[in-house]
Amino acid sequence: MKTTKRKSKSAQKSSARAAEPAVSAATGRVLTLSSHCTIKDAAALKQELCAIANEPCEVTLDVGSIERIDTPSMQLLCAFARDRAQRNQKVAWKGESQSWQEAVRLLGTSALLGLSANEGAQR
Repeated sequence: MKTTKRKSKSAQKSSARAAEPAVSAATGRVLTLSSHCTIKDAAALKQELCAIANEPCEVTLDVGSIERIDTPSMQLLCAFARDRAQRNQKVAWKGESQSWQEAVRLLGTSALLGLSANEGAQR
């Protein structure tokens, strides 16, 4: 009889989460997104974004490590950016990733994310 060892649910969840937001007095909150931002990880991403959504200081999202991002995750990021823009709160974008650049271009989300057309193509 063959047995396999399964990861515990908490171990599976922790691998899907984005990094904990770091706080810097100069720049506010920084949230580093995980390498895989997919529908499987969307609930964890939503929790992370909700935790920092009401921060009065600028929030920086680091997209530099993204290797894969799908439409549901991009929708969460667009909603987050839109929500903060409606409250005159800034979202800054940090890092560059080929996957991020392609997703922004293919989905046409530059304006929704608050990126200029050139910025979205270069990110």
